[in-house]
Amino acid sequence: MNQEPKVSVLMTLYNKGEFVVEAIGSILKGTYHDFEVLVMDDASTDDGPAKVRAINDPRIRLVTSEKNGGRAAAANRGYESARGEYIAVLDADDSAHPERLAKQVAFMDAHPEVGVCGTAARYFGAREGIDRWPATDPECRAKLLFTDPVLYGSSIIRRSVLIENNLRSNEQWHLPAEDYIFMIRVSGYARFANLPEPLLNYRIGEQNQRHGRDQVHDKEQVCRYVFGFYGIVATDEEFALQLMFHKLKKGTFNSDRVRSLWNWRAKLIAMNRSRQLFPAELFEKHVEYCWDTAYYLLADGGIGAAITHMRLSGKWPLDRLMYFMKVTLRRCMRRG
Repeated sequence: MNQEPKVSVLMTLYNKGEFVVEAIGSILKGTYHDFEVLVMDDASTDDGPAKVRAINDPRIRLVTSEKNGGRAAAANRGYESARGEYIAVLDADDSAHPERLAKQVAFMDAHPEVGVCGTAARYFGAREGIDRWPATDPECRAKLLFTDPVLYGSSIIRRSVLIENNLRSNEQWHLPAEDYIFMIRVSGYARFANLPEPLLNYRIGEQNQRHGRDQVHDKEQVCRYVFGFYGIVATDEEFALQLMFHKLKKGTFNSDRVRSLWNWRAKLIAMNRSRQLFPAELFEKHVEYCWDTAYYLLADGGIGAAITHMRLSGKWPLDRLMYFMKVTLRRCMRRG
């Protein structure tokens, strides 16, 4: 391959030999052809590298490492080795829709102001369904304090954004959500967008980094990092309250603690109005969504917490009243 490809498909590989041929095959069989597949092996101990070598296609480059350094380190080597104008990420246990690269390249060529573009994802394996990310940059930024602006495994990135701003993954971070932390850093130098089509097939199973881990612990560490990145000061209790906005509960919630959650909601809104970190109207809309959806987790825990939530909200919607009756009946049946 003498001519530099338009796209470098970046795939980090560590002991995913069971899936890697399918992942690479999904790119090779796609409708777009001006690419290289850059496989960064992180000292795998299975047959993954051998399976990659056995694929007879000159567009595949396998780069091996003698020492396992973690996914972030492997990704960084990939950013530095990539030759394409764009870097399209694909995890070794996922697969791409045949038109993924064609549609993302066309979008990026037509929108030079966008630095990173993701897509919707179709989940398969242990769980099935489709998830979508916000379409526009302001919508993505409004949620940055809570979640990733794009699904990293579906993203296509202008390589110039990474090179010119020396943006790399955090090799010291070994918990889940390193991709999110990376995109938080990228957000200072690039605009985001997401295509609505599910152009990534995302495998859910035991091979996922999050599988079998303590979600509450991991998410709290992520929250602490992200809040620190933005210089937002919070107490231990406020971080515990923030977890409720991620549909995770730390400790029990009585009426007093629900009122604390209500006050934390107001504090986040006031903080952003003062500092203008995120698009205000969209940020507040998302905070209200987090508060509203916290009701269901609170209702599962106790009658008093559920009633306090509805009272503070100033509304008693039928769906929440129905849910309240259902969990109350279930609780009574268990006691009986």
